[in-house]
Amino acid sequence: MTIIVKHSTTGNYYLLLGTGGGVDQNLISPRFLKNLLPIMVTVCDRNGNIFGLPASELVVTTLDGQPPSELLPEPEVIPPPPPFEPEVTQTTQQSEVEVFEDDDDEEWI
Repeated sequence: MTIIVKHSTTGNYYLLLGTGGGVDQNLISPRFLKNLLPIMVTVCDRNGNIFGLPASELVVTTLDGQPPSELLPEPEVIPPPPPFEPEVTQTTQQSEVEVFEDDDDEEWI
């Protein structure tokens, strides 16, 4: 299976060899460091030089000579749900308001 990818930064084309880069995730002990490191993809150039590139910088252009658009179905466009609007119910009861007498204020002064 031949996968050709395009490097979005340079515009160069490469053969995709694999993902993961052989990095043992157990070697990276702090969990937050795992999230900071980019997902690396192993590629090679036309001279056979093997190196890694961040997966976020690559786009698949062909898979066995066919573009991905011919191999994959059209995406189903699902409209986003409408924003949540809570139901407003009118109540006929008036809220109870506590009334203070003026004499109570003098005690605090």
